[in-house]
Amino acid sequence: MVSTDLQVPNELWLEIMSHYAYSFDFNCPLVRQEDGGERRHLRQTLRSLSQASSTLRILALPFLWERFDVFHPIVQPPGELECLVQIKSVHVWWRSRSTTEPETLALVNFLNSLPNLTGLQIATYNNTQAVARVFASASLPNVTALSIPDSLHGIFPAFPNLTTFACPSMFFDSPAIEPAKIHFPQLEALIGLRFINDDNHKTLADDFPHLRVLAVASILQSSRVFSCFRAFKNLTELSLFDGSMTLPLGELITGGRDILRASYARGPKLLRVWKDDSEAGPRLIHFERC
Repeated sequence: MVSTDLQVPNELWLEIMSHYAYSFDFNCPLVRQEDGGERRHLRQTLRSLSQASSTLRILALPFLWERFDVFHPIVQPPGELECLVQIKSVHVWWRSRSTTEPETLALVNFLNSLPNLTGLQIATYNNTQAVARVFASASLPNVTALSIPDSLHGIFPAFPNLTTFACPSMFFDSPAIEPAKIHFPQLEALIGLRFINDDNHKTLADDFPHLRVLAVASILQSSRVFSCFRAFKNLTELSLFDGSMTLPLGELITGGRDILRASYARGPKLLRVWKDDSEAGPRLIHFERC
């Protein structure tokens, strides 16, 4: 029985609100990804507590269900339709035994059952062939954001409407680049790009003419590298990585600001600088409209 008069402690509201901030940001350049396991039990506890009050349930449902983590090849979806409707992104963490094709097919069927799914992250997996074969014959037209290791580029045909692609190590010679050109002609956001030379930047800019969002995961050690990014002439958003060996934060901000101001795109431009926290994961340390 759901109670309608349960007083919700402030501490619980704070936990729920802080959990909302944990939602995955597909535009963060540090896409090697955080491990969701350590927050798994907290999430389950908060979901259970939300059943104790109708008010809490109504207000907390979007916060607690918008991301769904799959830790085991045997997918256990929530039993209630209203929870399925809230799921916007799914994150796969398969580390144990080799995943079979039937188990991968069950995952695909689960993804197809989510009417509002727009994002998919496969952070860890253990059978490239099985995953690629099953996804190659699937179709997930609602998914517009994908984050995967580049070795899984065989699943690209399943995402005909993809506009955001994130990859942990997007070098110019990545095996995912050529298939991405073929399957994602309308790509607007490229996340996780590692530093390459002037000619390679020009090639990428030509191959993805609709690119508006770029997130760079390289450690930028010289201000000269900013000239390379001018090849992307229509950027509206740029994300940079601030690490222990990068340029000073002020130079990163100035260089990024100059790139965006030189862009031909109309309207406001957004500059973000991220830092990697070994305990809390990636965090945004600078944001501005240029």
